[in-house]
Amino acid sequence: MKRTIYIPFDHLHREYGALKGADPKSDLIVLVESARMTTGRNWHKERLFFLISSARHFAQSLRDEGFTVEYVKAATTIDGLKQIAKQHKGLPFTCAEPSSFRQYEALKNHGVEFVANDFFLTPRPLFKAWAEDQKSFLMENFYRKQRVRLNILMDGKEPAGGSWNFDKDNRLPPPKKYDGPAYLEHKRDEIDLEVAKELSHTPTTTWATTRKGALAQLKNFMDNHFANFGPLEDAMTTDNWALHHSLLSPYLNNGLLHASEVVAAAGKAYSKGKVPIESAEGFIRHRQERC
Repeated sequence: MKRTIYIPFDHLHREYGALKGADPKSDLIVLVESARMTTGRNWHKERLFFLISSARHFAQSLRDEGFTVEYVKAATTIDGLKQIAKQHKGLPFTCAEPSSFRQYEALKNHGVEFVANDFFLTPRPLFKAWAEDQKSFLMENFYRKQRVRLNILMDGKEPAGGSWNFDKDNRLPPPKKYDGPAYLEHKRDEIDLEVAKELSHTPTTTWATTRKGALAQLKNFMDNHFANFGPLEDAMTTDNWALHHSLLSPYLNNGLLHASEVVAAAGKAYSKGKVPIESAEGFIRHRQERC
């Protein structure tokens, strides 16, 4: 082994971060399930189940690829990395820059080498350059800048549909007794059940805990919900708790989906005439937290 790659629980994607270009023959992969994360915060058990099970599934998928993977339980992330260092002496640690300043400082002080965090569409230097020119910080200004820079829903230099924002058109109430298409249910496997038992939790079948399941959720939204997402964006009903919302944010937050592939899928659906501009623009605007 030539190096150790540490994977945080929000970087669970094979093609981004420190895993991009990783070699099963020479790289040791490490994930740390820290007690500070699992017990040090007042997590909702369903969310904690999702985070842990997704990480364990991801570790298994890397093993299936031929990687050597160490999945460690420890009091803190640094304690886990120290444990690995004792077992594999002399290997340098590599990690994608974490989003958390606190974790960044802890890893830096531990001697971890960083690669750029590409889980966001806007790198930190570009965001810094944008922010330095602003008199006040408005999300709408940032949103428009990134639409232009990334050529998302653009007709040349102008926004598709002739407007940057169609929010005024996305205020319709739901039809009476409206159920809408069903959302996916995700079957639980042995890893899911093991995590659920450890947490003394009975999980729902709402959230996928694998990359395959996250992609299925994306496809289901694009095929069955995206067209009505915009007009019914602000609607609420007791008949359907989610209506036409995507339910994709958890997968963007932990890396099972990358913002670029979600935006690309939305742009493709719009360009093929499958969804109105109100839905396409509204959805893209809601995804700007990962820009």
